[in-house]
Amino acid sequence: MIRWFFLFLALSNVATACETTGQRLSSETHGAPEIHLVVGDIPLAQPFSLQISICDEIAVDTVRVDAIMPAHRHGLNYAPEITELGDGLYRADGLLFHMPGLWEIRFEIGFNDKSVSYTSEVDLK
Repeated sequence: MIRWFFLFLALSNVATACETTGQRLSSETHGAPEIHLVVGDIPLAQPFSLQISICDEIAVDTVRVDAIMPAHRHGLNYAPEITELGDGLYRADGLLFHMPGLWEIRFEIGFNDKSVSYTSEVDLK
């Protein structure tokens, strides 16, 4: 009985962690899933990783991550590798911001024959 109680607490924390961990990204698309971005310090000209949590219980078809510098009209030199970790959690490895300035990290989530975009800004010094 005690074991089930701790399992319930662990599962409850997983559900609420998505709501409280990382930066919440929203989309203007009706019915878009709620996603959260978790990223540590972003180093200049060094590879880094980030995690994306998809909080709604949907069947995700695709997850894409890209980044651009709007002022310079260019993006990343390399495409990041996306790994599905399970339970709506994805990791993007190999992002590299090769110069300082304002970057936009762009996410595209595909589900139910829809594609929803999200953006997060990073001002790298």
